Amino acid sequence: MSAVRLRRLQADYEKLSDFARRHPRLRLISTEGQPPELYQLEYQIVGLRQIDDQLHVVKNHVVEIRLPRDYPRTPPQCRMLTPIFHPNIAPHAICIGDHWSAGEPLWSMVARIGEMIAYQSYNTKSPLNGEAARWVEQNLARLPLDRVSMQLDESAPRPAAARASGSAASQPSPQRAAPAPPTPPAGEIHVVCPGCGHRYRVSTQHIGKRVRCADCHGIILVPGSAETP
Repeated sequence: MSAVRLRRLQADYEKLSDFARRHPRLRLISTEGQPPELYQLEYQIVGLRQIDDQLHVVKNHVVEIRLPRDYPRTPPQCRMLTPIFHPNIAPHAICIGDHWSAGEPLWSMVARIGEMIAYQSYNTKSPLNGEAARWVEQNLARLPLDRVSMQLDESAPRPAAARASGSAASQPSPQRAAPAPPTPPAGEIHVVCPGCGHRYRVSTQHIGKRVRCADCHGIILVPGSAETP
C-alpha cells in the first residue's frame, strides 16, 4: 500500500471517527483494517422501509462503506445492511458515485447518506428504485421525513474523548447539530445541483447552507467560493 493511500485512509478514519462521536444521530459500529478500509455505521434518522407492500417509518439504519483498492480515484462502495425505501438506494448499492470527487472527505459522504435517508436529498430522474421515485413525486409535501442537520456546530466544544481507538468508535455525544456560521456580505455565486446538473445563481448569504433544487428537489450545499459560470 502506497504512503499516499495510507495517509488518506488514516485522515479519513480520524475525521470520520470525530464526526461520528460528535453527531447525535450517528454511531460508528465497527471498522476493519489498519487504517480502516471497511466501515459500518448506524444512522438514527427517520426513513422508510417497505414490508409486505406497506411503507413503515423506521429510525435506525445500518450502512456499510468499503474503500476499494483505487480509492479515492474511484468512489467508496456503499450499501445498506438494513432495508430502506428510497429512489437512489438499492439492496446492493447507494447511488453516490455520480457526485463523488477524489477530494471529498469520507465524513462528508457519510453526511450525504444521512441526508438521503431523511429524504432531504434524492433524484427521481435516474432512480435505482422506480417505485420509490413515483412515491416521491406523489408525496412532495411530506418531505423531508426528518429535518436533522448532518452538519456540526464547529464553535461548540469537542467532547473530552476526542481520540480514535480500537476498531469501533464510542457512543455519540448529546450535542445537537446547529446552523452554519455567519455568512459574508451579500453577492452572488453560481452553484450546480449534484442531482440533475441544474445551475443556479444564489446570494453569498447562503454560503455554507443548504438550498433545495427546484427541478429535482435534491439538496445543494452552497460552497464557500464561487464556481466558474
